[in-house]
Amino acid sequence: MEEQEPQENATAQEDKGAGQLSPLSIQAAALVRSIESLSFIFWLSFGGTFLSVFFAALSQLDANAARDHVLLGEYQVPKSILPLVSVAFAGFVFWLMANRLNMLNQVLQASRLPRAMVHELFRLNPPVLHIFDADNVKRWSPTTGVGVFVINWAIFFGNSIALTWSSALQQGASIADFDAPLLLLHLLCIILVLIYGSRSIVPPLREILHRLHGLHFKVGWPRHVIAGSLVVFVFFINHWDQVRSPMEQADNLLGPDMGNAIDGETLFLRGVEVKLFGMDAVESDQVCQDGDGLDYPCGRRATLALQALLRKSQVVCFPLFAVNAQRVVAACELVDAGQDMPTDPRDFIGGGGPNNLSRIMIAKGHALGVGMGAASFQEEQSRAQQRRLGIWQGPFQPPSAWRRR
Repeated sequence: MEEQEPQENATAQEDKGAGQLSPLSIQAAALVRSIESLSFIFWLSFGGTFLSVFFAALSQLDANAARDHVLLGEYQVPKSILPLVSVAFAGFVFWLMANRLNMLNQVLQASRLPRAMVHELFRLNPPVLHIFDADNVKRWSPTTGVGVFVINWAIFFGNSIALTWSSALQQGASIADFDAPLLLLHLLCIILVLIYGSRSIVPPLREILHRLHGLHFKVGWPRHVIAGSLVVFVFFINHWDQVRSPMEQADNLLGPDMGNAIDGETLFLRGVEVKLFGMDAVESDQVCQDGDGLDYPCGRRATLALQALLRKSQVVCFPLFAVNAQRVVAACELVDAGQDMPTDPRDFIGGGGPNNLSRIMIAKGHALGVGMGAASFQEEQSRAQQRRLGIWQGPFQPPSAWRRR
């Protein structure tokens, strides 16, 4: 009996020790959890890039290219929120990744795990992107973890800038209310997010690679060149129709010729559908109220007003970008008999002259100035509002609100 007591005590101590975790086990578990959290962030960034490609492609479809929203089934996603959401998403993911990298760096710094065990944990539980491999010091290799990470975000920001430009340039978009300084401010926000990401992610990554492999890591100018080139490439792919000349005429103009009105902001000229730049006319089926509160077809009146202008004079247009082969957005001028025809692009840009079709339609109270036109035609719009011309004679919905009914 006395011999069995020491054995029972030893068994009890072993059971007690088996129920406890050693400090090394806790450190190993913390290391694995940190690596797994980084994998989740990488998947999140891939998902964001996929969505940026998806919405950039949707915005270029014929049904969406000249509208203020993207049609997504029965839903209408305002273009104005897409660039803002993309910048906010990038900032959040960069903050999240920097936080996790710093946490992983602190775990490695405080860890007493043998070096061989640490390497084995990274080998058995690698993140989705192998950004902790020694190969990441190779600055020219696009297949390393860091290389894939850079390419992923270059595609994302290329699409984000394309969405910003698309929303700011194309008519009717809420973000098109931006004037040039506001547009530059938005692009500056993208640059600041990129700088924040670089300065918050690279330092802890450099320390981790130094602790693991004793290597001095640098992003390097080759990766910067690849990223910058890819951003420009993605942007031009999104706006290829704007890069190439949409017209076959030697002077890059459309007309002069007689045109026909399709609605209050669109005309048909030489087989091409032309949407007037810098204005947003009431929709062809839109109904407004007059001074007595009675409904009247303001959209129909806008179409008739544009047709009356086109019936009297020829029109010449300077295409700014193409929606497709048969549809462009352009600044257009009426050309009276005996009048010199404008030929220089500077004659069309910045609101053009007194015969600019957008200027005339806004002055008659059939349209609102949007985008660059909000500033260029502000005087005409204010005068029409004071004189209660066209839609200003009573209550009306802005065309963008009418389209989202």
